Amino acid sequence: MPKDTKSDGRVVGQIERVRTGVAGLDEMIGGGIPKGNLVVLSGDPGSGKTVMCWQFIYEGVTKFDEKAVYVSLEETEETIYEGALEFGWDLKKFVTEGKLLIITVELYDFERLKAAIEDNVKAIGAKRVVIDPGVIFRLFFDRELDARKRIVSLGKMLKAIGTTTIVTNEISLDKLTSLYGLEEYVADGVILLYHTKIKNRFVRSVAILKMRNTEITEALRPVKITSDGIRVLDKSELFDEVD
Repeated sequence: MPKDTKSDGRVVGQIERVRTGVAGLDEMIGGGIPKGNLVVLSGDPGSGKTVMCWQFIYEGVTKFDEKAVYVSLEETEETIYEGALEFGWDLKKFVTEGKLLIITVELYDFERLKAAIEDNVKAIGAKRVVIDPGVIFRLFFDRELDARKRIVSLGKMLKAIGTTTIVTNEISLDKLTSLYGLEEYVADGVILLYHTKIKNRFVRSVAILKMRNTEITEALRPVKITSDGIRVLDKSELFDEVD
């Protein structure tokens, strides 16, 4: 297993890692996502998936000088800018500076989407890609077999161009719904965000289902969304935060 970490925390042993920038999450996955991996971020509505994606992009640009491509399959650019600004993240500024490209999809043509992602990544030399929400992929296809083939090809393309990618998926509280095999056959990692009922309230938490070439933290950890973004709490903070 990886042993050594550089001062910036991005290389552990022989595996170069990409820090998510989410406080506490990188410690659960050996210092960060292995560079070039594709990770599915699954969670129920309101669990913080989109916020975590914004944070992943913001931290990448500001702290690690990594450009990004954000593929929005649902929200408009302005909605993304407004939502991110609530946390102090000026994504519009990054677009102006050529550090971020946002793709919004109006036509459900999967091959055009795939080509647009590849072209935009190459245009700015992006190192990080977000596709949110991946559940919209279901509107692109009539047949499940065709969907599986195309989504697998998307995953292979993203790995071939060397980006570290997060694709979101929506789940219910008690059931993980696969994106046509993306989690099982393509994804290198799966991160789960939950709303867990404790006493008379719901508490957000995170779990790492898998992460290739990584010794993961298997225990569920509590999550808090603050004005500065998402923070994964230490186990010792659990009861203090939810009581």
